Amino acid sequence: MPTDSLLTLKLPEGYSFADLKIRRVEADAIDLDMDLVKLVCTINGLDFDKVLQDPGPVVTTILTVWYKSHIADGGQSDPLMEELKTQKQRLN
Repeated sequence: MPTDSLLTLKLPEGYSFADLKIRRVEADAIDLDMDLVKLVCTINGLDFDKVLQDPGPVVTTILTVWYKSHIADGGQSDPLMEELKTQKQRLN
């Protein structure tokens, strides 16, 4: 089970990071498969409707944990995730 320093998150079996279909839609916005986000929420006991009210923190955690797991398993880097990591570092 992949872990992040702040959170343990179960990821759905049979899916890959690419299945999230993450893409940039605006300079400051991304889009991804929210059905898969809902599945992650469900298997982790998170209220998806509540997550939708403020999706940023949960979606960021899902992306971070899943991407770290993807890379650790030998997956190829994702240009958008690498860009988002760079932006996050500039904010800190």
